[in-house]
Amino acid sequence: NDLVDAKEKYHQNFLRFRTEFPSQDDLVAVVESGDIMKNRQFVERFAVELEARPDVFTNVFYKGDPTMLGSKGMLLIPEKDLETMRDLLADYRPLMEQFGQATNLNSLLNLVNNQFRAAAGKDEAARKDAESLIEGIPALERIVLEAGDSLRRTGTPPSPGIYALFGLGAESEKEFYIASDDGRTYLVTAHAINSESEKEAVETMRKLVRQTQTEIPGVNAGFTGEPVLEFDEMKQAESDTMVAAVVALAIVALIFVYSYNGTGRPLKATICLLVGLGYTLAFTMLTVGSLNILTITFVPIQIGLAIDFGVHLITRYEEELRHGASELNALRRSMTHTGVGILTSGMTTAGAFLAMGFTGFKGVREMGIISGGGLILSLIPMMILLPVLLLRGRQNKL
Repeated sequence: NDLVDAKEKYHQNFLRFRTEFPSQDDLVAVVESGDIMKNRQFVERFAVELEARPDVFTNVFYKGDPTMLGSKGMLLIPEKDLETMRDLLADYRPLMEQFGQATNLNSLLNLVNNQFRAAAGKDEAARKDAESLIEGIPALERIVLEAGDSLRRTGTPPSPGIYALFGLGAESEKEFYIASDDGRTYLVTAHAINSESEKEAVETMRKLVRQTQTEIPGVNAGFTGEPVLEFDEMKQAESDTMVAAVVALAIVALIFVYSYNGTGRPLKATICLLVGLGYTLAFTMLTVGSLNILTITFVPIQIGLAIDFGVHLITRYEEELRHGASELNALRRSMTHTGVGILTSGMTTAGAFLAMGFTGFKGVREMGIISGGGLILSLIPMMILLPVLLLRGRQNKL
């Protein structure tokens, strides 16, 4: 959005839309495995970690809540499962009543144990209640198994779901989650609080995905979304450009040293090149303010172009020395004659880049301003610092 010209009609419409309906792009965590219960465990635990960071994430969503639909909430459940649930609710009524009094799993088990102890007496009503409670033992067993499974894993465990209570199967419970039809893939979506916190949100989510994956082994997990792609693209571009710049600088210096059969003067030109790059970075901060995925590539381009200034000046300087001129006279003639050509070459090349500043695409425009201005600034150390360095050094005494 920052690279497209704000004067374009379609972009103005898009910006108005974003102003009227402000929202951040989705951050999406994805988990995949053949075990539906493991997938559920992952998204439950992962969502809890996201919700625990309200300063970074908002709108965390991973499953539908039937209570959101009020009296129509049961429409989320398949009809055949509703019939099974109706029958099981009648059988599980004594256990459900115990559930209502319990505050945790330990208190629930104590209540159930007390019910069975009372049934051991002569109270006929207690004995009938205990017999009814036995019908709910399978549900209680599933709850205990899920609790035991959670104890073997770190992190916040999910609460028992419909599968634990009714034993309908993980396939039925999948209907509540954002999942693929076969249940192999589950999703968790969230938004960063604002655009300024997107970088922190991406880095935090990447860390939480790895952390949750260690809690639930045997699943494939990752995350995606436009902010993630933008963050990774820029990070990769920065890394690749840095490598390209170092390699370009090394290759240029080596070719220079090899061609001139010496290290002194070529390395001096390379030092001036680095000074010019420093000037260009300062110029970028003062004018454009930042680099984008296009303009970050200006460094290797400038290395290849700006080193030519030093090549021409040093070549003419050594030519004058071979003709018997003194160091000072050789430098004076080089600056007087070849210096004009260097300035002309630099300004014309910079002008070609600066012409890109008249284009409508902001990314190309900034590329032209940075590259053109950088070439002009690179002339300064090449025409002022390099001549001073050429008059000093051991190679002038040989």
